[in-house]
Amino acid sequence: MVPRFVRRYAGNLTTRDIRLWRAIAAITITAELALPPALLIEQTRLYAIIAGIAMHAAFTCLKPRQLISFTGLTLGTYIAFAT
Repeated sequence: MVPRFVRRYAGNLTTRDIRLWRAIAAITITAELALPPALLIEQTRLYAIIAGIAMHAAFTCLKPRQLISFTGLTLGTYIAFAT
């Protein structure tokens, strides 16, 4: 449940918007949990590397200043798995 003052000051959040963002958050958390085991399995490693790079690049597009070092470090670990 989103408090009323958040809805009022965060813009025109509809119930549909809140459901959408909660679903996106759940999918992201699931992907973050699934990527490490997928990196360890040779058959899924390439797909996990591609998904991880795409996901962290998207994070950087959302908040470039705050996440540039985080993205750089995670991309470096994906490159380490690729070699």
